[in-house]
Amino acid sequence: MEYLKETIIWNNSLLKYLISIIVFAVSLIAMNIVLILFLKVLLKLNTKLQNAFVLNLVKSIKKRLRPLIFIIALSFGRVGLVLPKEVSGYWAKIVVVFFIIFVVMFICDIISNFSNNYLSNKKGVVISDGIITILKALVWVIGFLTILSNLGVNVNTFIAGLGIGGVAVAFAAQSIIADLFNYFVIVFDKPFLKGDYIQIDADKGVVEYIGIKSTRIRRNSGEQLLISNTNLLASRIQNYRILEKRRQYMMLGVEYSTPLEKLKVIPDILKTVIETNNTEFVSARFIEFADSSLNFEVIYYVNTADYNEFVRVVEDINYKIIDEFNKLGVGFAFPSRTLYISKE
Repeated sequence: MEYLKETIIWNNSLLKYLISIIVFAVSLIAMNIVLILFLKVLLKLNTKLQNAFVLNLVKSIKKRLRPLIFIIALSFGRVGLVLPKEVSGYWAKIVVVFFIIFVVMFICDIISNFSNNYLSNKKGVVISDGIITILKALVWVIGFLTILSNLGVNVNTFIAGLGIGGVAVAFAAQSIIADLFNYFVIVFDKPFLKGDYIQIDADKGVVEYIGIKSTRIRRNSGEQLLISNTNLLASRIQNYRILEKRRQYMMLGVEYSTPLEKLKVIPDILKTVIETNNTEFVSARFIEFADSSLNFEVIYYVNTADYNEFVRVVEDINYKIIDEFNKLGVGFAFPSRTLYISKE
């Protein structure tokens, strides 16, 4: 014991170092036990709720508090030691910096957790990935300014300097600002949502990601289309998500040799064939004397938003029309020309 008291290393006896290690170890073990008990209580409460938000919250607390507990235990352990003024003066600031960083990371975890497990399941609530990114960036900015303030930096002067520099940056990043503005137009006006099937000019695909600068669309051919928000909103967008039924229009031509009584029966036959499927019949009218056919305009709706089902119904109707026309003895017209040759 005397040896421990009399042996001095860096202004502290070995006994003090031993006591500090013991205090550090006890503090670390005690706080980890408290953390484990607290997490068990949360998990026990969640056995009835079965809430994914609580489960992710437990994971986040465990992940973020463990490093912080280690730093706090170190702070308890160094209390009895005589440290150099430089180390002693900066230790408190280091602890504050680490504490702020872990708090910011924990808040960001809560934002992501709340968005993924609550808001995404609420009807009528649209939270884009870009908004989550902006919220997290705002939290980090506030945390960064708090760190600077604790380190003795004049935050007001720093913010004023950023304001002056921001004007220059704004001029250099006009396109980025335009895309950011159009991003908020997409989020609040909701011309489309993540997962919607849309068409932009000649491109069709599923919206995979709505970002602050650009939107990513998975095209039918498999590749990903990256388009800036400004160019996206400047284009004509067709959104198939809210499609309830699909319109089918076709021009049906029969031969000029078809008798009048059969021509008059054709609209009723078309109506009967179309109405036997999952459709809404609109019209079937003899409207045109074409070059080589008598044309009937046929319009109807298929009551489905699924394109594959729509094509199947149209195909089935076309087969039935051919069958009915064959029974009636009516032939479909095709481009033809009659040539009259004079004997002279």
